[in-house]
Amino acid sequence: MPDATNTDVGVVELVDRMLAGAIARRASDVHFEPEDTIMRVRYRLDGLLHDVDVLPGTLSQGVIARLKVLAGLLTYRPDIPQEGSFTMNGRASVEGPPIDVRVATFPTVRGERAVLRLLYGAGPVSGLDALGLRPEMVASLRQAAEQPAGLILVTGPAGSGKSTTLYALARHIMTATPGRSVVSLEDPVEQRINGMAQIQVTPHGELNYPRAMRSLLRQDVQVLLVGEIRDAETAHIVVEAALTGHLIMSTLHSGDPAEALVRLLEMGIAPYQVVGAVSVVSSQRLLRTVCPACHNDRRDVDHGQMAPPARAVACETCAGTGYQGRTACGQIAVVDERLRQAVLRQAPAGELRRLIAGAGPDLIADARRVLAEEHTTREELLRVVGSVD
Repeated sequence: MPDATNTDVGVVELVDRMLAGAIARRASDVHFEPEDTIMRVRYRLDGLLHDVDVLPGTLSQGVIARLKVLAGLLTYRPDIPQEGSFTMNGRASVEGPPIDVRVATFPTVRGERAVLRLLYGAGPVSGLDALGLRPEMVASLRQAAEQPAGLILVTGPAGSGKSTTLYALARHIMTATPGRSVVSLEDPVEQRINGMAQIQVTPHGELNYPRAMRSLLRQDVQVLLVGEIRDAETAHIVVEAALTGHLIMSTLHSGDPAEALVRLLEMGIAPYQVVGAVSVVSSQRLLRTVCPACHNDRRDVDHGQMAPPARAVACETCAGTGYQGRTACGQIAVVDERLRQAVLRQAPAGELRRLIAGAGPDLIADARRVLAEEHTTREELLRVVGSVD
């Protein structure tokens, strides 16, 4: 990183070096946040924001202007939110495939704020086995993905790895059942996968999810990956496509499988359509895994659990966070006869939750599995799932 106290450093070089540093650490986002006399730069590493630099306030306007130029935004409009993008390809000594960068600016009382989302061409996880989910859950997902039709829903909050799981499912489909036409509709395209036609939709433009889906379903598509079910119109088209012989994979923001089923009903999907279309609903969270390079002894002797890692500022592997990488924990609901009957009579979420929990571990139980395997810490479980006991 450049010396933030040296105001003679060119803004172009400064921005390039900060982006190169973010890419080297595999950051998912970069925040440029103005304060009274400084601009704070933060990277999102493994789901959490970390301060990495403090720039003099005199450089703030120049840094934002440089980002706007790269993203094709209006430099003379600091009073409105703007969104754009550019590609890191050979800039700042960044090697490898091109990296798409999404830029969003927003006016604040202290100046413009910018957030960059880094979209890497290939993710760190390629197959279902590498997600970290328990084998039984992976087996259920594989079985659903190999069926000719149905709806596979992956649920969870933002940043829980839902898109990564969909990509892993798509790769499995193309390997296990070759010859099928696989297409994705995404906003944005986060990973580029050979063999799958990927289409980037614009939710607020002419090519939105409903319009693109209606057109694609007339183009001999057998498997369709839909980035997210965001509204009732998209939900109806997804369910109808699954009922008419297509295999659909999508994500939904919900806490667990029971909430996802109830949300489909609340969107106006008839109960008989829900049970006829949905094959499985999985819910997942991502837990940070301890860094092996700087924490050789992390066992809490008193409690027999992994202790929170001390911050190791000098560790280059984890950038001093104490964690490196993330692994998934989750819960899955296969729509069997008992669950089918409960949905048909529109049972409340609590009853659906009890039925689903009776068929396998819930989210907290699976998170405890990760802790027992010493991949994470008790502190991390409390942060992500809110409970350990």
